[in-house]
Amino acid sequence: MLIFLIPLFDSKPNVKPNVDYNVFVILDNNTTTNVENISKKLKENGIESLYEKKYIIQLTLYLTKYNMNNLHKIKEIIEKIANQTKSFNVEFYRLRKTDRKLLVLDAKNNENIQQLADEITVNLTKYHAKNINVPNWIKYIPEREKLFKLYGSSDVFTNFEPYIPLLSQVNLSQIQSFISKYNFNPFKSKAIGIGIAQVDDLGQAKNIIYSVKFKK
Repeated sequence: MLIFLIPLFDSKPNVKPNVDYNVFVILDNNTTTNVENISKKLKENGIESLYEKKYIIQLTLYLTKYNMNNLHKIKEIIEKIANQTKSFNVEFYRLRKTDRKLLVLDAKNNENIQQLADEITVNLTKYHAKNINVPNWIKYIPEREKLFKLYGSSDVFTNFEPYIPLLSQVNLSQIQSFISKYNFNPFKSKAIGIGIAQVDDLGQAKNIIYSVKFKK
């Protein structure tokens, strides 16, 4: 008679895959209203925005790749930083098409948002996945390549630019035409918290997996 022994425990450790987490600023309803209005105008011109596709509004602070096992550590750090941060103003001043084929809503950088991005980068970088591939476009820019190898992102510190993506992989001529015709009115909003989202290859997400409000 053959007896098969079934192990009670999996001999393989519970290793989860690497994923892209975006840590971003949560903004007040005034931002949502303005993004919605721009999206309506884009739709009138036959262009479907990220907002129209139900993607969340994100102003990225630090986006890189992590092992999923580190999510609880990321949450702990975000909560600690948020509890020590007060709400602050963010001023949006223009629409812009980027070299990475995005249409973005640019915010003016200020001391509050730069310090927040720097603090999050410094505190989370120890948990980002190592030995990740450097994107091809970065390989031609030595300064950015060095930052990417250290922090898993080249958009940190002096390269940090606060903006909200409105479209990804755009038709550049179509978007340039839209920008030139659209009557954009600068507006101010409040940064009210920090969120975390697991994003796709284009840095976009439809769900927030964790969020915490700033102290009043």
